[in-house]
Amino acid sequence: MPVDHHQLQARLIKTLNDRNYDEWESLVTEDYTEEYPQSGETIRGRKNVRAAMENYPGGLPQDGFDTTSTKRAAVEATWVRTPTFTFVRVEGTGNVGTVAFKARYPDGSAWWVVIMYELRGEKVAKATAFFAPLFEAPEWRKPYAESKTVRT
Repeated sequence: MPVDHHQLQARLIKTLNDRNYDEWESLVTEDYTEEYPQSGETIRGRKNVRAAMENYPGGLPQDGFDTTSTKRAAVEATWVRTPTFTFVRVEGTGNVGTVAFKARYPDGSAWWVVIMYELRGEKVAKATAFFAPLFEAPEWRKPYAESKTVRT
């Protein structure tokens, strides 16, 4: 039976918002790996990833993940055009998927988080996460772009 990526990500985000790390552990493999390309880090094993979350300076805020902003690309393989007009393959069938959402950090800042993940069975085996702070559009680009209010 295929994995419902939407339901899996909703459960993962709920466990993190509730700081229910026991439930989080039930959704990832024992040898789960989390990669952070921006800092060059790889954390191996769900116990180490859990320890990193539990020891985050200042603690992770409860309800820190904004589920209203969550976007999932986990339906079928698709080609999308990014703002730089580079084609990127987005897959969400079978054992791979992508999720993007906003997270609020203990210092009050809001960041976009994009995670590409791989499943083994019905559990997440690997995740590669990218973090991007919110920012105001530059003045020079405003005449050419539509603008949305940036929610923090």
